[in-house]
Amino acid sequence: MLSRKHAGVVLALLVIVIAWLVVSGKRPSVVPGLRADIDLAPFHDAERDARPVTLAVKPGAAAPLRKPNFVVILADDLGYGDLESYGTKAIRTPNLDSLARAGVRFTQFYASANVCSPSRAGLLTGRYPVRTGVSYIIFASGLSFGHSVDLALARLGTRLGASKYHDPYVSGLPDSEITLPEALKVAGYATGMVGKWHLGDFSADPKFLPTRHGFDFFEGIPHSNDEFPVSYWRNDQMLVPDVGLRQERLSADLTRAAVGFIEANRDRPFFLYVAPKDVHLPFFPSADFKGRSAAGPYGDAVEELDWGVGEILRALDEHGLGNDTLVLFTSDNGAWYDGSTDGLRGRKGMPFEGGQRVPMIARWPGRLAAGSEVAAPTMNIDVFPTLLRLAGLVGPSDRVIDGRDLWGVMSGADPQSPHEALLFFDDRVIDGVRMGPWKYYRYVDRYYWPTPLDSPGSLVGDRVAGYTYTDPETRQTIKLISSFPALYDLRIDPGESYNVADRNPGVSEKALRAIEEWENDFFTNPRGWKPGPFAELKEGQ
Repeated sequence: MLSRKHAGVVLALLVIVIAWLVVSGKRPSVVPGLRADIDLAPFHDAERDARPVTLAVKPGAAAPLRKPNFVVILADDLGYGDLESYGTKAIRTPNLDSLARAGVRFTQFYASANVCSPSRAGLLTGRYPVRTGVSYIIFASGLSFGHSVDLALARLGTRLGASKYHDPYVSGLPDSEITLPEALKVAGYATGMVGKWHLGDFSADPKFLPTRHGFDFFEGIPHSNDEFPVSYWRNDQMLVPDVGLRQERLSADLTRAAVGFIEANRDRPFFLYVAPKDVHLPFFPSADFKGRSAAGPYGDAVEELDWGVGEILRALDEHGLGNDTLVLFTSDNGAWYDGSTDGLRGRKGMPFEGGQRVPMIARWPGRLAAGSEVAAPTMNIDVFPTLLRLAGLVGPSDRVIDGRDLWGVMSGADPQSPHEALLFFDDRVIDGVRMGPWKYYRYVDRYYWPTPLDSPGSLVGDRVAGYTYTDPETRQTIKLISSFPALYDLRIDPGESYNVADRNPGVSEKALRAIEEWENDFFTNPRGWKPGPFAELKEGQ
């Protein structure tokens, strides 16, 4: 006999299936935007997977005499307003605030996605995540029965507007994507990663191991700390099959591994990517931090994250590497349940400012002005081309790189954004675009489960869009709720509260064209491959 809980799940599944059967024949099979079906073959290209990185990435003519070290620290689910240097009064972050005072603080920096896996793909490849196929969260392979049922319900409910979920195009980062460590190895860098990967469950398929995507050293976990079992790895060896709920030591262990990598590679240029588990739910602050913060368990986890950053900075200074190292700190997306957006609209999982605007701090003593600020709109896809140029590399020449070199805005040489437009995806769909001070949404779900979603393309969304009234005498029809598109002037409305699309039709039209032109290119060439002589070259030619 089924338990009452399981019976309820089965009943809910049946209701959704029946509803789907009733409405599926009355709705279009393809909705506008990137949810439309595309050919998945380019995401599974064995020939591209096998190409050496050196065919596309080359040393430049003006390589630096002393190559800088790079340390990129990517927090998990940290909100825009969760550091003292970004406004919080409830959490103490002395090390990160010291980093900001000694370097550059970005005020309009965005993650390339509103959830973790695609954002990480964007950071490591310099490309909008949908090009890589990592369009949504890549969940662990060994999910529980209950979790698997939940995802099945989410897939069905998405078409009805009761949930929001689409499987990514791939089950892990394709080998054909050139990652930051793979590119930097061309310039002779030692490469290491510590922390959460989340670009393919390598505990089930070793081809997704970070060591197979350019990292010489790896220590950490395959996915988020709420996807059990949570195994702990060093390089290609599983050290602990399941950390389970014994996670209080994870932050300290990962920090130890990061410091160890710095010590082991202090005499050569290195790239270290640190992806802490914090501050993703569930929170497991260690005894030294538990109960310390005025912001509850979340604040405790942020303060331990800050401690870990301090240990990494201390290791750089102790080995005399501080002046030779560019340190970048940011977050993979906005705050989730806990955490501060500093008044920005939306949270993790939403393309609004609160879901994707994140802290970003850059420090390089002697090269970046201490205490400076960058207000230009920028995104984590810009890290890839910036580090390659600073390492004296050019390329990749065989693909579109959506990111732009940040050195101009970081150094103060050019305060203008390197982007004419920045796209905001929600899963496979481009919901919005940032152009100068304007944020435009073609359509966007303004409400989330359990309130029905209201963007077009779902049963509920279509019903909401049709909520109109027609005057029987004049036959004039008006919409009874706020309609699309939506346009916000972030100079005076950073909280995206006032839709001014009808006052600025020219801005809206230009923004829509930018979205549609990008989509047309994507449908034609999903991976953004470029033709050229490199396609026929063999290694060594």
